[in-house]
Amino acid sequence: MERFQNIKESIKNAKNIKIIFPRNPNNDVLGSVLALYSAFKQLNKQVFVPEERLSEEIIHFLRGEKKKIYITLNEEISEIYYEKKGDHVNLNIIPKDQNFNADNFSWEIVSEKNNASTGEHTEPLDLIIIIGVLRFAEIEKYLPTDEEDLFACTIVNIDNDLTNENYGDINIIDESPISKTTTILVKELSEFSFSKEVFDFLLFGFFSQEKISTKNISAIKWIINNGGTLDIYFEYQKKEKPSWVIYFEAALKNISLQEDEEIIFSYLRAEKSNNEQIESTLRISKIFREWINPKAFCLAFREDQQTKPIFYSSLPAIVKKIGTQYKGAFKETGGIITHNEKSPLEAIEELKEFL
Repeated sequence: MERFQNIKESIKNAKNIKIIFPRNPNNDVLGSVLALYSAFKQLNKQVFVPEERLSEEIIHFLRGEKKKIYITLNEEISEIYYEKKGDHVNLNIIPKDQNFNADNFSWEIVSEKNNASTGEHTEPLDLIIIIGVLRFAEIEKYLPTDEEDLFACTIVNIDNDLTNENYGDINIIDESPISKTTTILVKELSEFSFSKEVFDFLLFGFFSQEKISTKNISAIKWIINNGGTLDIYFEYQKKEKPSWVIYFEAALKNISLQEDEEIIFSYLRAEKSNNEQIESTLRISKIFREWINPKAFCLAFREDQQTKPIFYSSLPAIVKKIGTQYKGAFKETGGIITHNEKSPLEAIEELKEFL
């Protein structure tokens, strides 16, 4: 972890940071680039990216425009609050002097731009972070041409290809997804409060992969617990976020691991079930089985006033052990347990202790 601590100090001390990545990056790299870009901007750093390596959609985001309603009241106020009614919001501002002058009130719509910086910079760079680039020769043209400027800045090299040339001052080369390395780095900076956007980009990187290892579940849970959602993952695909994803995010938030991170447990808190939750639970179970593929998993939910942990295991011994101890419906690779009195959390805690 010393390398991450060194990177953290370099980030804190840097004013001008450049992020370099491959042309047409995969979504694992792209999620990390955008998460760090967003985090650095929130730390009030000048951040530069070679925009010719990004799609028009991503550039539009980086240069995105946000509009807000700006209200001015040149009076002392005693109270301010808002009320949400469906899709509507009522903002209430109560002046101290009820005989206030209406001319002292005004409002306007103002725009804020992210002001993304291109690869060109006029001031010397303090820090260069290179993500997913195997060879130094691939990025030489994006580095300072003045040798003195080049040697004055720190180069951080992050990759998950073990044949990487290790050309950085700090090298983090790990076969795990780059999103995981970036998550560890963001976690090192957790003394700062980052927006949901940073964590959404990290999840975008993780969930754009064909498979997710159980070794990455702890990182994903940390992201979810810090407000991350799969909103950007679906926005990028121009798809509406399905309703079952809300339950999936909740299951990830409540997840726990056992036996070298190979057995997964989780639960859904809802005390009253509905058809959508039940269907979502079955879908989530399939995702865990096919996409993450742990040795075993168990997800507890409520149905008809009962807690029903649904479980799967590739190990016959675990299925047999559960089938011998509990009532329910079982097959060779799993089944559904029936609990009459316990909550989903209590049922999961009991199963963890039993196994």
